[in-house]
Amino acid sequence: MTENKEYRVLITETLQRTVVVGAKSAHAAHRRAEDAWKNAEYLLDADCFQGVEFHVLGEIDDDEKDKRITRIDAKGGESVE
Repeated sequence: MTENKEYRVLITETLQRTVVVGAKSAHAAHRRAEDAWKNAEYLLDADCFQGVEFHVLGEIDDDEKDKRITRIDAKGGESVE
């Protein structure tokens, strides 16, 4: 039996919400929506959840950056090879 290796896995959650913005152009609407979001006028939460993606980035090495990544141990389920 082979020993388990450690891998970096990127988890990306997508939150999405449609808002109505009054503006003179699409560019101005984009800018106003972005500014409002930055000012926390639009808060995206679990109700805005649209999906999640998992991407294996590679094996963990001795890089200092890899040592700061949150680690989880396998807890049941099927192993994927």
